[in-house]
Amino acid sequence: MTDYDPFVDDVAPASGTHRVRRIVTGLGPDGESTVLIEDRGRWARTGHGVPTYVVTDLWRTDATPADNSGPLRDPMDTDEKLTIAPSATGTVFRTLELPPDSEWRFDGDGNEIRPLAVHTTRSIDYAIVVRGEIWAVLDATEVRMRAGDVLVQRGTSHAWSNRSDEPCLLAFVLVGGTLSEDRPAV
Repeated sequence: MTDYDPFVDDVAPASGTHRVRRIVTGLGPDGESTVLIEDRGRWARTGHGVPTYVVTDLWRTDATPADNSGPLRDPMDTDEKLTIAPSATGTVFRTLELPPDSEWRFDGDGNEIRPLAVHTTRSIDYAIVVRGEIWAVLDATEVRMRAGDVLVQRGTSHAWSNRSDEPCLLAFVLVGGTLSEDRPAV
């Protein structure tokens, strides 16, 4: 779907949602390896207007191989709108805290008010379940994933569904790529 944008209704993340601690290393003035950046959840954004649906971009590169020479330039220090997919040759490292479907997809009577956010990106995505459980929803099947499970998403349409009663925390590494078939992408 080309018009998919989970950040349309950006609201402040709810208190109690996970704030990822980001630690970035590099070389100090003496040429020794050291910590250059340490912060927590600075790029946390919400999706779909839901304060417990929290996306945190931790690092991005414009190209691979990444250039680690010279002084550190924090790619997250930008006023540009963050995009879901990386550039064609870039990478994105992010986390997603996804609340139970019952908190954001259905009203009190169980009627669906928001459909699953099915999307396709021009990337290969490595998705790791850090905490909780989630369903990876594909065109022809669904797969239940639990903490420690990894999904390699190869440019196919997919969505995430949290059918449990607890938030699910996922970590993603997205690497720019091509689609596995001729489909529109985000």
